[in-house]
Amino acid sequence: MSSIARQNGKANHSDQQLDADLPIPLYHQAYTVMRSWIASGDFVRGDQFPTETALCEKLGVSRITIKRALSELAAEGLIARHRGRGTIVKAQKLRGIMRADFGEMMKNLHDVENTTDIELLSEAEAVPPLEVADDLDLEPGVAALQILRRRLMDGEPYVYSVSYIPTNVAARFPAKGAEQTSLLQLLTNAGYPPFEAYQRMNAASAEESVAKSLGLEPGQPVLKAVRVFKTAELLPVQHTTMYFRPDRYEYTLVLPASEAND
Repeated sequence: MSSIARQNGKANHSDQQLDADLPIPLYHQAYTVMRSWIASGDFVRGDQFPTETALCEKLGVSRITIKRALSELAAEGLIARHRGRGTIVKAQKLRGIMRADFGEMMKNLHDVENTTDIELLSEAEAVPPLEVADDLDLEPGVAALQILRRRLMDGEPYVYSVSYIPTNVAARFPAKGAEQTSLLQLLTNAGYPPFEAYQRMNAASAEESVAKSLGLEPGQPVLKAVRVFKTAELLPVQHTTMYFRPDRYEYTLVLPASEAND
């Protein structure tokens, strides 16, 4: 059944006005309502999600509130926001996911930058995997700048990363700039400051190239994080997959009491 048909049936929700008097922030109320639409199957993988304007009218809140709520959904991997194509439902089913906001992620990145040293392993154009191309809004087979780096803590390997930057964005980078500073700083200097991001984290087994870079044996466990950064105009500008040594990395989330369920 198409999303239009569903919206004419069970998904044709009456306007759900949110309550500003509740202690729960409006953006989180909007996020919860929209998440329930996906959880109930009103919107499924591949469906076009309502526009920001339509959501503002339906939920009775500002565009800023809707933008933040959509960013929460994107951070969970439930939707993909594409410039010029709107918002597409990405999830096939919902899973319990711990969330950290953009500010918390940026703090974590700055902490890493301030306590580690960069080692640039390679920097060259390469065709990204299909799932990376999709996250960057690139057509299959289109090359991007691939940056392979390793960060060292006290001289020991700490994290190995594989980053892809669209070539039109990377064209504004200085030669070997990734050897000197963070990609986020390079993006900002190039005129593409990241505005929002989403991150997926899970345990993985180290492939040979990852194991070699981290001083591990192939197959040993690593913590894998995928991060996608976008500008305020929803232009994807960076896709990075990071592999952390679990014995040298700990990721801590600060959760409000309302979300820290037993």
